[in-house]
Amino acid sequence: MVYNVEDKLPINKLLLFALQIMLSCFTATALIAQICGVALSGAFVGAGMATIVYWLITRRQSPMFISNSGAFVAPVLAALAAGGYTAVAIGGLTACVVYTIFGIIFNKISIDNLYKFMPKALIGSITIVIGINLMGFITGYIGDTGNVGVAIALITVLAIALSNHYLKGIWSMFPFLIGTLVGYVVAIPFRLVDFSKFAGISLFTLPDFAFSKWTSVELTTLIPIIIMYIAFTISAICECLSDHAALGNIIGKDLYKNPGLSRIFVGEGVANLASSCFGGLGACSYGESVGTIGFSRCAASRVTFVAAIMMILLGFIEPIQAFIASIPSCVIGGGTACVLYGFISSSGIKLLKDVDLNNSKNLILVSVILAIGISGITIGGSVFSLSGTALALVIGIILNLLLKERAE
Repeated sequence: MVYNVEDKLPINKLLLFALQIMLSCFTATALIAQICGVALSGAFVGAGMATIVYWLITRRQSPMFISNSGAFVAPVLAALAAGGYTAVAIGGLTACVVYTIFGIIFNKISIDNLYKFMPKALIGSITIVIGINLMGFITGYIGDTGNVGVAIALITVLAIALSNHYLKGIWSMFPFLIGTLVGYVVAIPFRLVDFSKFAGISLFTLPDFAFSKWTSVELTTLIPIIIMYIAFTISAICECLSDHAALGNIIGKDLYKNPGLSRIFVGEGVANLASSCFGGLGACSYGESVGTIGFSRCAASRVTFVAAIMMILLGFIEPIQAFIASIPSCVIGGGTACVLYGFISSSGIKLLKDVDLNNSKNLILVSVILAIGISGITIGGSVFSLSGTALALVIGIILNLLLKERAE
């Protein structure tokens, strides 16, 4: 890292690094809001508030960006259908309580004992799975733009690679900003930039907050929603564990020890409550921010805080909303994601270099985690399910406990 978690930055670098993180998280933030049918303005504010409360609860010791969660899409849609935004808020409160309970539990567990459950072989392979699973979204970002969209995404990748490798000084730290601008300009003559986003906008607008739509809801309506949120939160906790292990591996800091898993869990829990109240959505840690932090070599938590402020401003300032919304998804989602998601997996591969794969236990752990995590296997039903990273993590922990080290 050029800048570590507690470092202070000059204002110009602080703003540019923050803009880079915010842009990397923007596409997924907006996409989840659109899938759930909630207002973008409220969703942006909710994501920013979720990150800020997490940042404060973790005592500014974790640079993770928290935003709209794809893992909570199913319970959010169920809550909106059953009891509107009030039900979503109750769901967010439920997630907060479950996270807090796990935070209290993990506060009593020694981190050294925790690593007996999660050795390097497990963490490294889970990090690879996170990156590969995120790669599945790239084709969706490119959408139906065809060969032109693919070409522009690849041009964006090329601009990112060249600027990071050949530019010197400060500019070498902002490859994603440069790549995004290059991709934006290239996309204009192909009419992929949606300039209609600028039509009829004003300078300021009041966001459409979820809490402004709260109404009374029957308790009998809320009970199945609460049960559903409990189940999905337990699954999300597995993702939280793996995301923070991946970020800690990339920035060279043990986040399980400082700020500690108890604060991380409580932070994500309160983040869910904030997101549900302001944006009407669930919240989770973002792999996009993990990749951006690692690739730009800036882990300063102040950058994440400023990125959250920028995300909040998106909900109030329409010209900024319009500009970012006009960036083609093949640029901001397709091009930058190719580098970001690949970087996450590469960091897992780097960690596995220190793992003895001639050891049969390590080899089985890595093999099974990769197979389950990437295959798309799901266990469970509509109320509770485990798939992808979460299922791979659970199976990996179980295997690690069952397979004892053999005497050579």
